[in-house]
Amino acid sequence: MMLSIETFPLIPSSARKEEILEAARKLMSERGYRATSMRDLAESLHIKPASLYSHYKSKEDMLWEIALRCARAFHEQVLPLAKGTKSASSRLHDMICAHVAVIIELREASAIFFREWRNLEGERKSTYAAYIREYESAFSAMIEEGIDSGEFRDLNPVFSTYSILSSANWVQRWYQPEKGVAPQLIARQIADQGLYGLQFPVSPLR
Repeated sequence: MMLSIETFPLIPSSARKEEILEAARKLMSERGYRATSMRDLAESLHIKPASLYSHYKSKEDMLWEIALRCARAFHEQVLPLAKGTKSASSRLHDMICAHVAVIIELREASAIFFREWRNLEGERKSTYAAYIREYESAFSAMIEEGIDSGEFRDLNPVFSTYSILSSANWVQRWYQPEKGVAPQLIARQIADQGLYGLQFPVSPLR
């Protein structure tokens, strides 16, 4: 069963909570979830650790909220592009471009979408893992549709999805806005390269 956007409820916020989440995103992206303590967060905000607990009961609560927001962004901006009357290759190209655009827009939070969510526990972890699977399956389904229509070579859709998304996800690590490269150019080139691998035959080994 596909997970709907309602699976990820909006969480009431405030200016103070937004400030805390921004600091948490930054530190968790740079250091990782496990290496970021509540004391680290408090020091970065110039407040006492006890003040954090008046807004969040635990560090995992912050991780969960950041993860939900990031999931919502990918869901809203990428998955609707799988629908429509365009060819499968055009829709997949649009999806990859949108995926990269979200990564660049939410670069710090994207690290949580890709890696740090694994530090969630219990039902939260299983729920988020299911979301990741469903998100990836939308790409696999688009590749499979392209194979059926003759637009793509007969490749394993799941493996192809992992290959394309792995390439795109590295943007989170190396993108530097100060370099002046337009995000749209980066997204288009990654999408072009992904589709090239699906559409063109592999050269024989010599």
